[in-house]
Amino acid sequence: MSIRAIINLRILASVILILIFSAIIAIWQARASVEQEVRSSINLAVQMIDFGFAQQSTSSDENDVWLDKVATMKPVRHLHISIEDHNRALHERVSAALDDDEESAPQWFTRAVMADFFTHNHQIQVADGSTKTIAITANPMDEISEAWGETKAFFWSIVLMLSIIFCTVNLVFNSMLKAVKEILSGLRQVESGNFDYVLPQFKISEFDDIAKEVNGMSVALKTAQQSNQALARHTMQIQETERQTMSRELHDEMGQSLTAIKAMAVTCQQPDADVKAVSRAIVDICNHLAVVVRSMMRTLHPLSLTELGLGATLSELVREWQRRVPELEFNLNYDEALESLSHEVTIHVYRIVQECLTNVIRHANATEVAILVVKRGNKVWLTVSDNGQGGQLTPSGFGLLGMRERAENLGGQFKLESLPNNGVNVVVKLPYWEDNNE
Repeated sequence: MSIRAIINLRILASVILILIFSAIIAIWQARASVEQEVRSSINLAVQMIDFGFAQQSTSSDENDVWLDKVATMKPVRHLHISIEDHNRALHERVSAALDDDEESAPQWFTRAVMADFFTHNHQIQVADGSTKTIAITANPMDEISEAWGETKAFFWSIVLMLSIIFCTVNLVFNSMLKAVKEILSGLRQVESGNFDYVLPQFKISEFDDIAKEVNGMSVALKTAQQSNQALARHTMQIQETERQTMSRELHDEMGQSLTAIKAMAVTCQQPDADVKAVSRAIVDICNHLAVVVRSMMRTLHPLSLTELGLGATLSELVREWQRRVPELEFNLNYDEALESLSHEVTIHVYRIVQECLTNVIRHANATEVAILVVKRGNKVWLTVSDNGQGGQLTPSGFGLLGMRERAENLGGQFKLESLPNNGVNVVVKLPYWEDNNE
């Protein structure tokens, strides 16, 4: 069910409840008004009868004449007056008199506001000692007709007011639905990859805030898409560069060395060849080839990471950089509890440390660098800090972007702190996963 149908149904239910409640209040007020009006009329008639009877003489003839005049008096508004002896029943005449009145209100309304006839029997003692009963019966039909008219006016005013409210709510709701449809259209555009789509400004502040958030999300997704594309291009470029470098090293080092070994082997076949000198030269070339091969293998994937573990591999990496850059002091703090770390996380730790050290040597102009790799709870904390110039690295660099991607792909966190003349501090938190292959 749509939200429009739900709201319309709830408004309709509320309108019905309001109308029922208003009808009950109107009938209750009409009943109280009719009863009050009728009782006031009866009380006034009794007072007038008592006053008129008191003005008459105490003789029986005068009393009878006055009573005959009252008995023959035509019914007045609201009242029917009749005189009978106290032992005569009056309700039949009263009911017949009421039945003769033409009712303008519907029967259900009449029954609702008048539960019973309003009759007052007023007894008068005449001069001869007999008792006369004056029956004053109120006919509330005029009051009921007036109450019915007022009730209808009240009812239709409520209906008009609720209709106006209903139309107003629907008009406002139409504008809200229009805004919702535009936002949904914008989300579909973002879902399809059209991050340039911009939602317009809305008059309703809440929808305008949502539109701003969607537009901000589109900008962030576009930026992430561009970064990923740039990183993918950079990764492919690195692959091609590494392949060219490997091809060149194989050609320059391996090819030339193998050619030299072959030439020396041919020389050894000559009768006057210096076999010992040639053998020493071949050994030297083979040692050089072993260094080149180890260097290439370390670049592709450090075998010591699998054979010796993370600690030994990081120590070897630090020693290699210390040999290359003797003026830079390296401090490695490694937690032996990480030796059971899974290989998937281990390779990422190694590559992040490798990239950090490369950045320090290339850009930091530092004299000291500290590497901390420890286990804290269910996290692997990795920090690389230097005392260099700082403030030079940009978060959009490919090296930093690659480290961030490595951390986030594992569900970790990457943080870069860099201030001018205060060095660079890289903090990485990775999940600690046990190696299940033991």
